[in-house]
Amino acid sequence: MNRRRLRNVVSTICAAAFACAATGPSAQTVHRQLDAEGRITFSDRADATPASPAEAAPAAEPTPVRKSAISPRRGAMVEANEAERRLKQARLARARGAEPLPTERVRGAGAGAVNHRYWQRQEKLRLEVELALRRSNETRRSLHASR
Repeated sequence: MNRRRLRNVVSTICAAAFACAATGPSAQTVHRQLDAEGRITFSDRADATPASPAEAAPAAEPTPVRKSAISPRRGAMVEANEAERRLKQARLARARGAEPLPTERVRGAGAGAVNHRYWQRQEKLRLEVELALRRSNETRRSLHASR
């Protein structure tokens, strides 16, 4: 009897410990602040002051970001090449997917026939090729128009 009581006490203490451990920390409000130089600071206070006097100084004019210019012709060539690559990938995937998968065959008497899953997959592959072809044609037209 003494052993059973000890086991009950130990299991109760373990259950209480697990329940306390599973609750996690309490939620706190986190404030996000943006300083004059554009740096983000997170704090538990809404009006946190800067940590050092250097951060409190007024910010200088931001330096302009230099953008690399790419010509419209070059951009059109990149788009056309990417569209052509995707078209080749779609055609290759369709050619590789022509054979039915093991789960796409009909079970029973018509074992050589394919089921609806095969036709759904074939339609999806056909649509991917069609969309890739359409994009390739559009990019090719825009490439010729930019000449």
